[in-house]
Amino acid sequence: MRILRRKKRTDRQLDRRECEVDAELAAEMACDAASLAIEWAQRAGVAEDDAVEAVRAATRARAAAERATHAASDDDARLETAAAWAAAESALEADQRVVEAIAEEMGEP
Repeated sequence: MRILRRKKRTDRQLDRRECEVDAELAAEMACDAASLAIEWAQRAGVAEDDAVEAVRAATRARAAAERATHAASDDDARLETAAAWAAAESALEADQRVVEAIAEEMGEP
């Protein structure tokens, strides 16, 4: 998973370029999670509402990454990067709910 390659940071703040790259990574992860959630939810016929939520979160992450790229200041870029990661986390959580619903469906006789 790409998050494992993400550098550990100390207390220093991200500069503009790091924000752009970090926000783009968040958006990519969110889009990947949404794509998988949709595919599996449709195949299994369950948790389609959670898959849709993953797509909405991925859309929010992509928009935040775009705003980070065009932010007026480094502080604004950092805020948008944080928003991208928050949306990515939401997409990953929605994807996990799809997985859980499929597992539950498979466990029923």
